[in-house]
Amino acid sequence: MRVGKGCERCRYRHIRCVIPPGASSCAPCARQGRVCQLDPPFHFKTVRHVYQKSSGTSARFDLEWNEDQVWVDTARPVTFVLEACDEADGPVEESVQENQTVSAMRPLSSDSPWDPHHVDGVSEIPNVDHASPRLVQLHSNELSPQPQIMASYHHSPPTTDGPSALSLREASLMRSFIQRIAPWADICDPQCHFSTDVPRRALQVPMLLKAVMALAARHDAILSNQSDWEASEYHDQCLGLLIPALDQPEQTYDENLLVTVVLLRIYEELENSTDPQFHLLGSNRLINLMSRSASSGGLAEAVSWQFLRQAIYASVVQYQPLQLDLQNYERSSMFQRTDDAAFANMVIFHCADILRICRNVPQEPVDEDARLQVARAVEEWHHAKPTTWQPLRYQPADVTVNRPFPEIWMMSAPAVVGMQYYHAVCIFLTFSEGCSRPMSDYQMARSRRVSERIIASHIVSVIGLSQSNESVHNAYFMACHLLHRFGYCLKHWTEQQGSLKFLSCVEKVLGWRTSWIKQELERQWAELGQVDSPDS
Repeated sequence: MRVGKGCERCRYRHIRCVIPPGASSCAPCARQGRVCQLDPPFHFKTVRHVYQKSSGTSARFDLEWNEDQVWVDTARPVTFVLEACDEADGPVEESVQENQTVSAMRPLSSDSPWDPHHVDGVSEIPNVDHASPRLVQLHSNELSPQPQIMASYHHSPPTTDGPSALSLREASLMRSFIQRIAPWADICDPQCHFSTDVPRRALQVPMLLKAVMALAARHDAILSNQSDWEASEYHDQCLGLLIPALDQPEQTYDENLLVTVVLLRIYEELENSTDPQFHLLGSNRLINLMSRSASSGGLAEAVSWQFLRQAIYASVVQYQPLQLDLQNYERSSMFQRTDDAAFANMVIFHCADILRICRNVPQEPVDEDARLQVARAVEEWHHAKPTTWQPLRYQPADVTVNRPFPEIWMMSAPAVVGMQYYHAVCIFLTFSEGCSRPMSDYQMARSRRVSERIIASHIVSVIGLSQSNESVHNAYFMACHLLHRFGYCLKHWTEQQGSLKFLSCVEKVLGWRTSWIKQELERQWAELGQVDSPDS
């Protein structure tokens, strides 16, 4: 049976409200274990006039109040006055102007996790002994598992277009997403779709809203060193909406679903382990749809390029094969534009291409022709990059003066990230150089040592780009990925200690877990130090 208007919670969340036969609550509320507040089975009809028959004739009576109707005052809601003990503050005014009343806090939605100690800007109810006079109005006709507080202050509130549909905690998480997390994905997107379009869509799409809340809550928990139970709650609710959507035919997939998957992938990347957890992306049809969106423009194209960067992360850190169809990316407008973001996306594409060729399979020969083709394309890109990509300042590294990383000031954020991907491409070109031709044992040993020295020089440059442009938070990611994969190539003690300090800074500033990388590097350097020691 379909409810005509739906229960209160389903109407608020804009989701389908269906009551199974014989059930007392709708299916969504039953799954969440919530109280289902259904409309009464009967409806009242507005009566504006009646007909009355008298003496064989009928007369119409309009039910309108007479202008002389006398109205009486009704009882007002109960109000409580919190008075300060300090009598110097003066008595509380008996009347408060209606235009000075402002809502301080809306009750949290019934299906939103809530932590009373984790609300930005509202920590707890003020102490009565130190609170300034204020009026708190309690509405007894609204049932909510959370407290509702309405406060009146003796100043005029700012003008707003209307109350937000989000609770205070949800608004705080949305703000955190816009200011802290969305710029990660918008690094090579001049239109900043993740900062502008995604939040607007989230207000209308519950599945996307849950993904935003889950990601922001986990990031906030990492920065505050608290439990991420709230993030897990949002994550479970999002999966409850996403999994049925993924089971639908491919033609039903839309941009909202793609954005949700990408946000949940970032959510999983914030874990502190290297185990592959991208179970949501096992479907080949979803992967192919992501790549086909690379040339569609708008939000879908921005999501597709973010998905490509995530695939590079999975290939570098977790040794997962890159399964995307890169031919779809070649049709993107990025290869016809000349702005900084387009140039950065070009070299990101080349990085994905060389990773596709390497395949992360030990002892497997590399297609030398394909490898040389990527090398030539990267060299052409390097010579064609705009002059604005030249560093404003460059100071080389010098371990003798305790400067393990170079100082490289860049003019734009896409240029910083683009140069990091350029160094990453050079690393993988170097790493795969000796895999396609036969060599003697000595040549293999010599080639390996030379390759490690070249790789170390590129890692040092990548970290230098991150530290020299500290406002570009996205630049921290590639440095962490390469340190995890090739950090063992750093031989000098100053470079090693500088890398550990850099990783500690990343986790503190960015909320990206790096403690496990530090532990692995310390173990690897200790083992290699013993192997290289003449006394071993």
